[in-house]
Amino acid sequence: MAEAVTTDAFRKRIAKHMADNSALPPVAFMAFGDGGHNADMTPKAPSVLATGLAHEILRRPLALITQEDLFSVTGKGTVESTDLIGSSISEAGLFDSAGQLVGIKTFAPKHKESDERYEISIKLRF
Repeated sequence: MAEAVTTDAFRKRIAKHMADNSALPPVAFMAFGDGGHNADMTPKAPSVLATGLAHEILRRPLALITQEDLFSVTGKGTVESTDLIGSSISEAGLFDSAGQLVGIKTFAPKHKESDERYEISIKLRF
């Protein structure tokens, strides 16, 4: 399974929040895209410099966010059976309530059929 990365921009926002108590919007959305793979269907390496998905095709409120251990959080998002039929999903990202990318994960494309419901988890380590 591909490892997710926490973006440098989010790390900078955390540092600024610690220094001056500026607002740090909560993680609120998961976006899905079809631009996270290479021509040979292998996943592209996710970049800590990313500001968005390579090609976003759906954004939804998070289904769940949990803290499973002291140094990580996991956001879960869903693609319902009626969503993205015929698409090949290969990237997902966590976004805060202000629309800024927090973390990104890429994977081999998963072709979405009409009878499938996908749940994708992104675990960010700190």
